[in-house]
Amino acid sequence: MFDPMYLIMFVFGAAFGSFLNVVIYRVPLRMSIIAPRSHCFSCKTPIRFKDNIPILGYLLLGGKCRDCGVSYSSRYPLVEFLTGLITLVLGMRYGLSNYFIIFTLLSYCLVAIAFIDLDHMIIPNGFILLGLGGIVFIYFNDLLLIDWQEGATGALIFGGFLFIIGVLGEFILRKESIGLGDVKLGLVLGGILGAKFSIVALYLSFACAALSIMILMGLKKINTSNKIPFGPYLSLGTFFTLMTSTSSGENAIVNWYFRTMF
Repeated sequence: MFDPMYLIMFVFGAAFGSFLNVVIYRVPLRMSIIAPRSHCFSCKTPIRFKDNIPILGYLLLGGKCRDCGVSYSSRYPLVEFLTGLITLVLGMRYGLSNYFIIFTLLSYCLVAIAFIDLDHMIIPNGFILLGLGGIVFIYFNDLLLIDWQEGATGALIFGGFLFIIGVLGEFILRKESIGLGDVKLGLVLGGILGAKFSIVALYLSFACAALSIMILMGLKKINTSNKIPFGPYLSLGTFFTLMTSTSSGENAIVNWYFRTMF
């Protein structure tokens, strides 16, 4: 039987996605995320409340401004749908728990980071500071089963591995391969995931990156000279890890590996 709570989760996530669209556009430009209110970039007319309904507003308007007819980017409903889906999946996985709240907020930040990195090849330090503050709050209030030592180990594994890969990549390729922003993000992710889940997230991040690069190169969309942002793959690998894990410390991918190999 359908649980109406799932619909509430999706709608809440989509609504938050509307806010993330503002964050994705304004944060790299050092603009306020509060004022001015959302408006058409062409005619500067503020978007009406009825037109600002997540996903539906875009569809009802045909993806165009009601006043001047200029097309809006399809990214807006995409981000809204994505955050709604993430909220729904994590809600179904963890229920209304501390894990659901923490992992959902983490995923929202990762969505913003992924799109900002795609657009500008940067991971703003504000997200890193927000993550570090969140880690302190989490461990100070014992909101996760893992302790701070486990979190510190995860941070060293995640961030340290990315740092080593970056140094080796720059030495071998003679160009930056893993940016410092990715390393700092790895420290935050490892601090929340812990050691075991950090290893899973790293593996999935690099697997997603390798698969994506092979497909894009096969389609001749990129070549070896292109710079490729790694933030989206760290976000994707982390989300897959959260989606396949449980609050008891189990992970479906790890369990499958040990059942298959041993």
